[in-house]
Amino acid sequence: MSSFDLNSIVEKFGPNSGPEYAEHLNSRFYDLLRLTGFDRRFVRGHGAHLFDEQDTTYLDCIGGYACAAIGRNHPVLRDALEQVLSSDIPSLVQWETSPLAVALAVGLKDACDRPNDRVFFVNSGTEGVETAMKFARSATGRTGFACCVNGFHGLTLGSLSLTEGAWLRKGFGPFLPGVRMVPFGEIEPIRAALADQSIAGLVIEPVQGKGVIVPPSGWYEEIARICKETGTLLIADEVQTGLGRAGSMLAHATGGAVADIVVLSKALSGGMVPVGAVLAYASIIDAVFNSVDRSVVHSSTFKENAIAMATGLASLQIIQDENLVERSAENGRALKEGLENLACEIPGIREVRGTGLMIGVELNVEELTRRIPGLGSFRSTLVSQACIMHLLDQHRLLAQSTSRHSAVIKLVPPLMIGENDIAWIISAFRETISALSTGRIAEFKGVAKMVRNSKHVFAREALGR
Repeated sequence: MSSFDLNSIVEKFGPNSGPEYAEHLNSRFYDLLRLTGFDRRFVRGHGAHLFDEQDTTYLDCIGGYACAAIGRNHPVLRDALEQVLSSDIPSLVQWETSPLAVALAVGLKDACDRPNDRVFFVNSGTEGVETAMKFARSATGRTGFACCVNGFHGLTLGSLSLTEGAWLRKGFGPFLPGVRMVPFGEIEPIRAALADQSIAGLVIEPVQGKGVIVPPSGWYEEIARICKETGTLLIADEVQTGLGRAGSMLAHATGGAVADIVVLSKALSGGMVPVGAVLAYASIIDAVFNSVDRSVVHSSTFKENAIAMATGLASLQIIQDENLVERSAENGRALKEGLENLACEIPGIREVRGTGLMIGVELNVEELTRRIPGLGSFRSTLVSQACIMHLLDQHRLLAQSTSRHSAVIKLVPPLMIGENDIAWIISAFRETISALSTGRIAEFKGVAKMVRNSKHVFAREALGR
């Protein structure tokens, strides 16, 4: 019988994985890592922390682009996966009704308080958005979609048609016709866009991942009313915000709004196994699968595989058993308040915004660069990236830049961070902002190299949502 030796593979490719990655996968991504100081190797992860080859501890506030909501290598999730792997459960029989899929569907409906839904499982957030688009067309008989400026819904062709950002779209058109983009957080432009009743679905992020933009109070409820009046389906892209990230189980539903379709993914994965879910009213899904002949008209080979379903079940159990929704809200308030207090103490922070543990820190670029002339036309992006590099190099804190048009540092750590981690973040920001605002640019190692290579680095926006 053949054997598999993970350690030998890591030994062979680990020491020089960067150049090998560049040769065999994506050379430009490796360039990006080198130029931004992220070309280091992490060998293990636990909870909210990562450890490099020297066993140095890092606080991970990127969290796999918000996938690691329950923390890395959670023992309950590991045990669930080991149980599946050690069992004789036949995965991907295809012509079956999976008990694990039934259990996860029931669990999600209960957790999200959507008793009248059916659930369709997918492999990722962008696949979930594509599925929601198909379902909306089938249920309404319409073809158009509306979405919000500055939104992000994925990078496959359909979801990219709903994603605003010329740099992401360049070279991939033409896109789906009939897509109308409206300002996020406003009412009347949405009312006007839906008025002719040609739009199948209005697709929104309850909190926009790019820049961490939160809409005004009452917005969800009002657009839900407009959708109902015009026969448009409200599609909540809760891929990032759902299952606790924004301090609630579903971010759009905090004021009583109910979307017709909800897309979930990131937190459901436990940061380990790709899995997503589309929750929709039974009438919507029944409109798609409206006969025996059409019972498989939309499908996905891996959608209900045993490992993915067990991962989703374990992740949902951990979120509930460990009160991670409540902890996200509490930890988010503490972190946000700490950063807001910091903004009052030292210059350099324009605004702290977000909800739960989805927080954006917008830098005051003019203030921070007052003593550092010559950053050029890439100033906003350079300033945020300079801070991110300093946070990594000096404070072992992983964060990301999310906005192409403003200097926003985004924090999406695992939901189970503690008081010490919150203090770590605030202390790291205090020193970093203070150093830059007082002109101590020499302390920002690697910035000179980044400036020289800025055309290569900042021709692309930071990855993620």
